[in-house]
Amino acid sequence: MENSQFLLRRDRPAEWAKLPRVTFVSNSLLPGYRSSELLEGRLREFGRILPSGDEYPSPVLWLQFPVVPLEGSGGNAVLVEMYIIPVMAPRFIRASISGQGWEWCRNLACSAIAEARKDGVAHVLGWGAATKMAVDHGAKFLAEYPLLEGFASTHGDVGTSYLVLESIRRAGVRQGSRFAVIGANGAIGDLLSRALAQQLEPESILLVGKQDKRGEYKNLHRLEELRQRVQNAGDVDVCVSQDKTRACIDHDSHVIIVGTNGDMTLSPDEVPPGALVFDITAPAACRPDPGWEGKLVLTAGCGKIASEICPLGFGNIEGQKIYDVGAGGDYVLWGCFGETIASAMFSRKDHVAGRLIPLSELDWCKEYMPRAGIEAQPPVSFGRELEWEEVSNFVRQRYND
Repeated sequence: MENSQFLLRRDRPAEWAKLPRVTFVSNSLLPGYRSSELLEGRLREFGRILPSGDEYPSPVLWLQFPVVPLEGSGGNAVLVEMYIIPVMAPRFIRASISGQGWEWCRNLACSAIAEARKDGVAHVLGWGAATKMAVDHGAKFLAEYPLLEGFASTHGDVGTSYLVLESIRRAGVRQGSRFAVIGANGAIGDLLSRALAQQLEPESILLVGKQDKRGEYKNLHRLEELRQRVQNAGDVDVCVSQDKTRACIDHDSHVIIVGTNGDMTLSPDEVPPGALVFDITAPAACRPDPGWEGKLVLTAGCGKIASEICPLGFGNIEGQKIYDVGAGGDYVLWGCFGETIASAMFSRKDHVAGRLIPLSELDWCKEYMPRAGIEAQPPVSFGRELEWEEVSNFVRQRYND
């Protein structure tokens, strides 16, 4: 199972080698992102460039850093290693559909698991960005390798969802609001839609999904099934739509959550005036545009990591210590990454896999992510840092209007 060509890393310092280990697997996003620029720096350290054509995209150890528990939390120190499969998001999504992305993810994961078993350390495997598509949110990997033992795994969408819900609360969104979830049929959209109905008592939830091909109704049927699950979770009016261009405007949505797989854009003319938009996608679905005036877009689903648990930051690239990886500022990491770290710190032994996530998984995150030192990221709108008071003032104005 182990094959060294699939793991390109530096030697671990001796004091880290026997710590419980996190292997987080992801892919490149888009050119121009800070994470992509940092990846290019790491590749330069190895004398490499981004692969092209049919070249095998050997994974690169992008981040490597220890995490220590908060005093009194009951957590463990862990070694965090994030590997990037150096393929940009559009190509990786295509590769996931063709099955090639599965091969890349499988080879990396199997090698990492074998290495952790050889080293005799506890091990948590996490899936990030478009790798979730390639491994069917971890379910395909577990089905293909049911006899592998000695590791836990998660796709991290529960952590992302938990942090989005915390951001909604910090923004001062009231009960009785009108929510829209774009990408409702995805794992995050499905979970968040049910959680909103259960926890926030909205007036209405709009579920927006992909259009079907002519003569097909598969996506519509999935939306209708989700509508029933949402209604079972709380007493709420639930609408469905497959027309993103008009859905939120016609619904007069107060709060819009964008949870698609990263191959979609949301433009300001598809959003009603005064709307608060939480963009979870990576790469982002909302791009800078003057048309966003009078509306507020926040990057969401990431977590602020307590600086004291990362005494060495997020490691070094080209001789520079890294604190900002492009997720929303210093000490901010993607929610799926944060959940994986928390799982290792608190010795979680089971797997969170598949697209349909029990609501009870949010309870685990609510208890353990704060204990791990992870909270909802500060508000950021197109790179501009805000205060939560500014966001809550915007929300109050929407209700007054």
